[in-house]
Parts: sequence; C-alpha cells; structure tokens
Amino acid sequence: MSLVTTLPGLVNAHVHGAYGPQFRGLRPSLQFERYLVDVACRDLATPSADDYRACSLVTGLENLSAGCTALVDHYYGPRSSAYVYGVARSYEAIGIRAWVLVDVSDLPYVAYTRELYPRFVDAVPESELPPMVKSALRAQLPDRPAAELVAEVEELVRGWNPSRVRLGLGLGNPVWASDELLEAAARLVRDSQVPLTVHAEESPLQRRVSFAQWGMSGVARLASFGLLSERTLVSHAVQIDADDIDLLARHGASVSHNPISNLKLQNGIAPVGALLDAGVNLCLGSDGQSSADSQSIFSAMKFVSALAGLNGLRGRDELPEDAALRMATANGHRLWWDDDPSGDAVELAEPLGPYAHAWDDPVPSIAEVYVGGERRLAAARELVRESGALETVLRLREEAAGYEGESFSARYLSPSG
Repeated sequence: MSLVTTLPGLVNAHVHGAYGPQFRGLRPSLQFERYLVDVACRDLATPSADDYRACSLVTGLENLSAGCTALVDHYYGPRSSAYVYGVARSYEAIGIRAWVLVDVSDLPYVAYTRELYPRFVDAVPESELPPMVKSALRAQLPDRPAAELVAEVEELVRGWNPSRVRLGLGLGNPVWASDELLEAAARLVRDSQVPLTVHAEESPLQRRVSFAQWGMSGVARLASFGLLSERTLVSHAVQIDADDIDLLARHGASVSHNPISNLKLQNGIAPVGALLDAGVNLCLGSDGQSSADSQSIFSAMKFVSALAGLNGLRGRDELPEDAALRMATANGHRLWWDDDPSGDAVELAEPLGPYAHAWDDPVPSIAEVYVGGERRLAAARELVRESGALETVLRLREEAAGYEGESFSARYLSPSG
C-alpha cells in the first residue's frame, strides 16, 4: 500500500452554520429532547444578520480548513433576504460549495403538548410547562398559514442568483410539521425542483410521537406526501426499521449520517450497513457545533469506522474505512452539485497512511484545499481575519455561556426534569 499526499474534497452533508461556532464546547451530552429545551430557552435572543454572516464565515472556514469543499447547511433563522442571502454570500466569499436549505416548521420542537399532539398519551398539558418553556413554545408557533411560510422560501429561492451556493427548502422534522405544511412543501419541491433536507427519526421519542399522532413513522409520512425523492436528504435516520429503509431506497432519497451528534445527544447508532446494503446514498455530516462541536468530517469517519461492529459495517465486502471515505466524498457529491467535483482536492503537507482518513487526524497536515481547481484556504483565512468574524463569534459565545443560561440548565434540566 502506498502513502497518500492528496485526498478528494470532502462533503459535509449536515451543518447548522449560523447556529454554530458560538456554541462550540458549551453543552454537555444531553438526552435529545432535553437538549432541545435547552436550545429553545437558553438562546432566546435572535442574533443580528451581521452576526449570522460572521458565524457562517467561521463555519465555512472551519469546514474548508478540515478538508471540506462542499457543505449542506440546514438553515435555522429568520426567513428574510438580509439573513438568508447574508449566510449564502458568506459561503460564496469563503469559496466553498454550499446548499443553504431554509427551514420551515409550524409545530414547536420544545415540547409535545396535549393541545398540539392529542393522540400522544404522554403529551403534557401546556399549563403544566415551566413558564420559560411555555414562552419558548408559544414563540415557535407561526403567525401565518403554512402555505405562506413555504412561499417565503420560494421567494428567496427565486431571488437568488445561483453560483457555487444554491438555495432550497428545509423542514425541521415530520413531527414538527402539520399536514398543511407537508402539502405546501410537496408543491414547492414538485413545481420548482428545489432540493429538500429534513431531520427524521432522530430520537426514540420522535418515533413514538409519530406513530401515536399519525399512525406511521416520520419516513413513511414523508413518503405519503411525495416528499421522498432523489432531491431529498434525510438527516439522522437513527430510529428506523426495514420498512423505512425500503422507502428511502425505493424513492432514491439520500441520508446524512451524523454519528457524533447522534451519540452526544443519546439518540443511538444508525443502521449504516443496512442502509448501504439497500442502496441508499449515505453521506456524512457533522451537525451543528452545539450538538457535535467539531466540523471535522475526518472525526465522523473515525466514528463510523470505530463503530463498525455496531452499525452493520463489519463483515461486509467493503472495508469500513473504505465505506467511510466513500460516504464523505463520492456519495456527498451526488447531492445536487451540477458541476464537476474532480477539481476539489485536499493537498497534504506530508505523506500519510492509506487509512489516515479514518484513524489519523489529517487536519493539521492539510497544506491547501482546492475548490474547482482553485486554491481557497489562505484567502479564506485572511477574509475571516479581516472581517472580524472571529471576534463576533467570541462575543456570542461569551453571551451564550452567561449565568442565566447556566442557571436555567441547573433548574430545568436536572434529573427530576
């Protein structure tokens, strides 16, 4: 076996860029639904559009510095051109390929209440929620019909001039979406051919809620509305069964596997081997910096390889290390980029072993990153330095780590709930 001095450009298939670098290292491992409460109630202030741009610049640089030449950003935030186009232009300035898929949800993620999920027997009456949680829940309820929310995304897509950065639609999760929202999303995807990303079957509780409220899994519900296709990227897909895998494969949907955040948020281990065996296009993602912290897809490949005995990769014809690299490169490049990715490459400053991508940490050895054959790394670093984006991120991080947030965590995220 020969040593390697270059690698293909990596693809990070699941990022939350604007909601990102300011939270790196701030949260411990939490059970997923408790993490969501923490997110909703600790981070009540909406950063400015300039703050979003700064966080996206830093997220773009973090990915580029770790060998990623392309990313898929599931964007959470205001659906205005100042915010969304600001994020998109940040990635454009960094020089990375990106899809910015703008999220729409019309059911709150902070709690499953009896009023909104009447068929879920363990739903909690809204009146019994702590005041801060109740306020966060009310803030997440939309003030307009679902069709108008989706129309906002459509207008943003139509107003954007495509470059290496494109826009599309994101859905938070089938359990955070009404039938009306899924219908409106299906019309946009069908009529405009925009891609869709959606979290689904991330936690055991999500699956319980979906079956109780709608009588089917989240994956099956997406399929029932025509929302599974070759233009669909399902993130996580941890709590799925053979029927879900069959639906994903038959409709040609892709899946973003995010092993680090799945484990940090105590959701389980996705059936990677079964998905690959079924022919599903399985990609790798980092998730947001508050739920996985690092943007390194090399770290994700290490987890995929290390968990081979538990995720179904051990014993297949393909080595787990080879499967991990394919997920991070060729499979990721199938996500709707029309131009030739052969000019995307990572140049190493020293020869590394043939399985360094899975077991070593190649990031310190990266000398240059090429996107479309163009050198990008040095210019991106200079751009972020001159923009003051790092200073903005540090200010936001200090605010997020403030006393009120810690006090809230101790009060509402204790073992007694």
